[in-house]
Amino acid sequence: MSDTQHRDPADERAVLAKLLSTNAEFVAEVLAPAEGRPAPSVMAALRAARSLDSVVDDVLRSLVRQARDEGRTWAEIGELFGTSRQAAFQRFGGASASGMPIPPIPPMPEFPDLPPMPTMPPMPKMPGWPFPNH
Repeated sequence: MSDTQHRDPADERAVLAKLLSTNAEFVAEVLAPAEGRPAPSVMAALRAARSLDSVVDDVLRSLVRQARDEGRTWAEIGELFGTSRQAAFQRFGGASASGMPIPPIPPMPEFPDLPPMPTMPPMPKMPGWPFPNH
């Protein structure tokens, strides 16, 4: 069994909440630094803002899963996102969103041995090659 089947949803939501608040607070500090304090690195804030993108996606998946557990329909969720129920299901209802493990990629078949490289005939002797006689 994989680790995803043993995770407590409450623990997962707590981690997501901490990631979300920590990154958002860091970015906010760069956008509006506290008076008398130097602003943190803009590059570090860019990294934090970029990581917010994936954290927000994980938060949305977790909240949609929670909404579904509470009996909300895909049509309701789709309406909230301005999409159809099918689009909402495709975005949030796949195997990875439900916590079901994705089956591993099957192994590649063995390739046959390549034929041996042909031997090249020797180059003919050419007088004066590569340097002409002086």
